[in-house]
Amino acid sequence: MTIDKGLKKAIKSQPAYRLPCNFTYRMMQQVREEAYACERREEFRLRLALVIFCVCALGGLFYYIIKVYGVALSRMWQALCQSLPSHDTFLFFLPISVSIVCLGVLYWWLERKTRINEE
Repeated sequence: MTIDKGLKKAIKSQPAYRLPCNFTYRMMQQVREEAYACERREEFRLRLALVIFCVCALGGLFYYIIKVYGVALSRMWQALCQSLPSHDTFLFFLPISVSIVCLGVLYWWLERKTRINEE
């Protein structure tokens, strides 16, 4: 009997815990966020698998093309090297090309920033 009285007394002395009024809303919000995170991870895995597959497929394609048409490609490359201008011309246009690429990346970054800020 004393054990039962001790348990009852301990239960009565413990403060009652009340759930907040929006408990179900918060719980469902957490469930949705967790499901969204799982979905994003799954999409990332699929995207990674697709990239790996594409890289392997392109590598196999390049290997096949070089194996089959390697001699003809080397002859065409030799003829092309004789008809192209010297490397000084390419060195002249290299800074221009790099600056165009940098400006393109900057434009893409700014567009992304403005799109995120508008949402």
